[in-house]
Parts: sequence; structure tokens; C-alpha cells
Amino acid sequence: MADFRTKLITLAGIATMFTGMAYGQAQGQAICTAGANAVFARAEGVTEQVADTTLTCQVPVGSTPVTAGQTLSVTVYMSPSAAVTSANIGTSTTPVYEATAGVNATATTYSATAGAVKQGTVSGSTVTFSNIVLPAIPATGAAGAITITITNIKINASTIATSSGAPTGVTETLFLSGTGMVPAVITSPAVAYVTNGLTGVKASGAGGNPICQSINTFNSTPTANIANFSVAFAEAFPNAFKIRGDSTVDAPIGAWSTLHTETGFYVSTGTTNLATTATRVKIVFNNIPAGVTLFVPLTLPGSNGGTETLTTSETGASNAPTAATGNGNPGSTSNSNNTGAGGSAALTATSGSATAIYETTAISNAPSTFTVPVYMQASANALTAPAGAITATVSLAPIGAASNVPNFVSGSSTATVNGSNFTACATTLLFPFVTNQLGFDTGLAVSNTSADLLNGGTKSNAAAQTGTCSLTFFGASAPAAVTTPSIASGTVYAAAASTVAPGFQGYMIANCNFLYAHGFAYVVYNLTQNNGAAMGYLADAITADRKSKITTSNSAGAVVTSTVGSNLPEE
Repeated sequence: MADFRTKLITLAGIATMFTGMAYGQAQGQAICTAGANAVFARAEGVTEQVADTTLTCQVPVGSTPVTAGQTLSVTVYMSPSAAVTSANIGTSTTPVYEATAGVNATATTYSATAGAVKQGTVSGSTVTFSNIVLPAIPATGAAGAITITITNIKINASTIATSSGAPTGVTETLFLSGTGMVPAVITSPAVAYVTNGLTGVKASGAGGNPICQSINTFNSTPTANIANFSVAFAEAFPNAFKIRGDSTVDAPIGAWSTLHTETGFYVSTGTTNLATTATRVKIVFNNIPAGVTLFVPLTLPGSNGGTETLTTSETGASNAPTAATGNGNPGSTSNSNNTGAGGSAALTATSGSATAIYETTAISNAPSTFTVPVYMQASANALTAPAGAITATVSLAPIGAASNVPNFVSGSSTATVNGSNFTACATTLLFPFVTNQLGFDTGLAVSNTSADLLNGGTKSNAAAQTGTCSLTFFGASAPAAVTTPSIASGTVYAAAASTVAPGFQGYMIANCNFLYAHGFAYVVYNLTQNNGAAMGYLADAITADRKSKITTSNSAGAVVTSTVGSNLPEE
């Protein structure tokens, strides 16, 4: 394809050169060079605007001047080849592409209605500007030069291969022809560097939520909110997140680049090329158990400035959602979370999935990180069984919305992270030595410490629970498992090995179906005699999933070490 294009340009250039020679005796011809100040283009973006290209055209001293009314045509080829996605706007009978080329463009003279401005025609990865009317160009070299500025070329950057190294450069090859121009094929400096716009997706603060107790990290006072977990995302380069722009901001030529807007140079002809939205970021939460409600802030401040604001839809106009009421009480009107930067909103979950959409409403000139604290509410025992972690998938948005500007794909920057999970209300205790042999006996005690002085949500989320423990013995003369009587919060179960496991020696594991169980054992010998002795120890709280290493030899005699279980450490 590249060879074909090269041959096509060469042949077209030769043909135009001979045409130009016929005019050369009576009409002047200018020589042009191309310049551009490259911008970053997001690799996830389908409507990424490349930098404006400026052609500087002059007639050499002593040559025939270009007379007013002569023309220039420019065909722009993108390299690497990428589809040009500049919008087709206007009425149904006279639509035009937003890609625009104009003579002597300045902040005050470049206008879509100016006589020396031409709308381009898009075809695949090319844009053609036909018969741009030139002013007179004197034969004074640089002193009499004019400029032609090309803007609003947008490309599907997601089709350009990128790597983890340096961003991929994009250039334009320009084929120049016309009565007032020396035919030429020239290459612009880089107009864009393609790299991911989104980065830094991670979760923090995730933990386990015991299903037997209520969860309420969202409170009526914003400063009292405690994130159940947080999700962060960041700009991969300065101003990767852009504002929408408007007819005033984007009217001067080049303003879109310095003010970082999604619109580009503003063009109005019946309809406009005004962007649908600013940059949006989508966070899709999955694996939300029934009975659990998530809350997220209405606004997010950036680490280096900039603001992301919650909106209700991935596409379409901005629309802030209804703020949440305090502590889950419907109808509350006094909650200070309802307005202002401290406000939060509840996410509606369907089939275990809920989505938060944030839109860029303010920018900074340094890459910012935005952190979303996720607050949570659930009633005690709302979950009937433990559940895995809530996941959060973060991407630029919208994805696959052809009529939306901007528009993105789910690229390599889209990432999924794990938030908090939901755990059974249980404690497993290891008593490493229990004996009732050779004159020894062991006293066993299990305390239910789920009642404390720290409750109230600020220092402890413990809730009083009542449950039993299953005592399982491992060793010589091990009896069947013993289930304790119900152990109320704030009480202690105590028994002797001689009662629950007579004649036993080994270790014992207590599986308690409540949180915050703690164990103590004391081993005694001839306690009432002169040679009596006693010692005590605390039981170890262990995880339900432990790891161990097993060393074996394979058929070749080599030593093989394998790991059984998970990486979870014992507490």
C-alpha cells in the first residue's frame, strides 16, 4: 500500500509539473515548506486531532510573482496510514468536512466563512483541499511569504501500533499542485505522537467485609466518610484529559491546542463540529453482592490540579446525578453531602454491576492522578454467604460511540483491579499442644471479644456476635470433634482436655463462627502437689488458606519443591 501511494504521488507530481510548466511563462509559482508543533494523540482515541500544519509559501527573488486568484490544491496523506475521522457537518444538501485550510490564518482572520478558506474532502487516510484561492505573492522571497494553515484533521489513533517504549510518531505527506504552486511532495515534521492517554489504574485500601455485621462507611458528614476501598487513575501525559470547548474558546486558530479541547477549531455551517463532551472516564464495578450499595464522590480533585465531575451517562450531554442522602435514609434533606465538593452519589447496581462516569471539567498543565474513594452500605447478614472481591474496570469513555466526539476503544490502558471482598464471620484458632496423658491436663479457653468500647464507626466496626466453636483434635487418641455451647459476646468458654478429650495428646483447631475469638491454654502437672507445674500460651489465629512446601524427588532423582495452598500468611 505504501509503495502504491508513493508511485501514485510521483506520477501525479510529474503530471502536475508539466501542467505547471504551461502556466509558468505567464503566471508565477511559489515554493512551500511545511511546519508543525506535534501534539500527543491518545492511542485509545478514534477522533484524535493532530497538530495544525502550516505551509509557508514564497516566490524566489527575481521569479515571476503569483497573481491574486491563482490556486493551490493540497492532498494530505497520514503516515502511518490511519483513517481520517474529521466530522462531516452542515445541512444535508451542503455538508462539508470540518478539516479546514486557510490563507494567512491568524487568531482574528481565520474563519470558516472567509473567502480564502477551504473545507477538505476526506477519503480513507487522506484529505484533499481543492483550489485554495491565493493572494498575490511578490517575488521577494521570505519577505513576501504567505502561510496556509491546515487544521481539524482528526484520525483513528487506535489503529496505529504503539509499544511500551517511545510514542509512535505521525507525519503528513503533502502533495501540492495548482496554478500558483510549484508541484511538490513534501513531508511535515511530526504532527502527533501516539501513546496511551490513561495510566495508573490501581486499587488501594481493599479488605474483607464480614457478612455478619453491617457496613456503613458513608456518613451524613463528608469528613466522616471512610473509603471501603479506593480506585485511582491518571493522565499518561499532560492534558490527556481534555475539556469540551465551545464556539468562543475554539474560534481562534490554534486555541484548541493551547486550551486542550476535544472540539478543535470551531466550524459552523448549519450545524457545528462542537464536541459532544469533554473526556470521560468510565469505572465499571462488577461482582457487587445483592444488598450492597456503593457511593462515589460527585467531584474528584486532581493531584496536580484539574477536576473530574460525575455524570449520568457515557454518551450525550453532561448531566450530574442526584446526590445521595445521608446514612441511607431516604428523603433526608439536611445531609451536607447533597451539594458541594464533598457530595456523593449512590450507584445503581443491575445484576451485580454498576458504573460511574466522570467527565473532565477543569484541566491543569501537569499530569494528574484522580482517586475515587468508594463508600459502602450493607445491612448485617444481607449476604447469605461470603463473596469474592468487587472489581473495577477503568477506561476512557465513551467506547464505540460513533456519533460521539470524543470516541474511544478499549485499549491496552483499560485495566481491572480488585476492591474489597466479603468474608465469613469466622475465626480459626490453633492450640499447638494439648495433652491429657502422663499426669498432665490442659485447660482450654475461648473468649468472644466482639463487644468492646471502640464501637461507633470511628475506631472499630466490630459488632456483637454470638456463636459456637467446633473443636477438632489431631494426634494420639483424638476424639470426634466437639461443638461448644453458644458463646455470647463478652463471655468465655472454658473446658479441660480431661473432659472434652480424655487421654489425648496432640494439637487442636477451634473453628468459631464469629469474629474476634481469642484463645488461651494452660498445661498443668500435679497441680496440687509439691512437684506441681503449670504453663500457659495464647492460641494462634490462623487463616483458612495456608501454604506449605513439599520437597520430593522426580523420576530422574532431582529434588522438586512445590507449594500447596495460597500465599496468605498466618496471622
